[in-house]
Amino acid sequence: MNKIMLDKILSLSLVIGALCLTAFAQEKSADKMSGDKNDSMMTAKSISAEVAAKTALNVGAKMPAFSLQDSNGKTVSSDDLLKQGNLVVVFYRGSWCPFCNVYLRNLQKNMTQIKAAGGSVVAISVENPDNSSSVSKKNELAFPVLSDPGLSVAKQFGIVYDFPKQSDEKYKANGLDIAKHNEMDKAQLPLSATYIVNKKGEIVYAFLEPDYKKRAAPEAIIETLSKIKVSKVKK
Repeated sequence: MNKIMLDKILSLSLVIGALCLTAFAQEKSADKMSGDKNDSMMTAKSISAEVAAKTALNVGAKMPAFSLQDSNGKTVSSDDLLKQGNLVVVFYRGSWCPFCNVYLRNLQKNMTQIKAAGGSVVAISVENPDNSSSVSKKNELAFPVLSDPGLSVAKQFGIVYDFPKQSDEKYKANGLDIAKHNEMDKAQLPLSATYIVNKKGEIVYAFLEPDYKKRAAPEAIIETLSKIKVSKVKK
C-alpha cells in the first residue's frame, strides 16, 4: 500500500473518528430519551445499546455455535476454534470505525501473551469478506476475521442494538449509510463486546459496554485466560 493511499485512509479515519465522537453523544441522548418511554413500546420499536448490554449473554451461558466465512471466504466453525484452546470472541462495528481498528491492532500486539495463556482470538463483524480482508490486511492481523451477514450470530449473543435515528442521519450526511453498508434493512450494530469462552463452550468472561470507545483491556483478557489455565492444571 503506497503512502498516498495510507494518507487517504488516515484522513478518512480521522473524519470518521470525529463523527463517531459526535454520534456517541447523540446516541447517549437518544438512549436517555428512549428510557423515559413505555418499556413495552421500546421492545416493539427498538433496542438501545444500554438495554443490549444488560440483556446480552453473560458469564455462565453457553456460547451459540456458529460457522462463518473468514476474510478469504473459508468457512470457520466455533467447534474448530475451540479445539485450539480457550477462545476470545471479539465483536467490532466495522472497518470504518477507527476505535475498532486501533483495538484489533492492540490485540494483535498482545497475541504472544494471549497464546501463552492458552487462548486464541477471533474477530467478528457484519461486514462482507472483502471488508473483513481489508481489516485483516490493514491491521496485519494473524487471527481470523469473520463475516456475520445480517448480524445473525451477534443476535444470538444478544448484543445487537438499533442505531439511533439522529446518529444514523448524521452518519449518512457524512457518507456512511450503516444499513446499506451492512446490507441490512435497518441500521443496527453490535456492541463492541468481548467474550472469553472455555473449551467446553462456556462463557467465563464478558465485556459488555454500551460505549463503543471502551474495550476489554488486553491485560484483563490475558489474566482471565491465565486463571483458566492454572485452574485446569490444578485439576
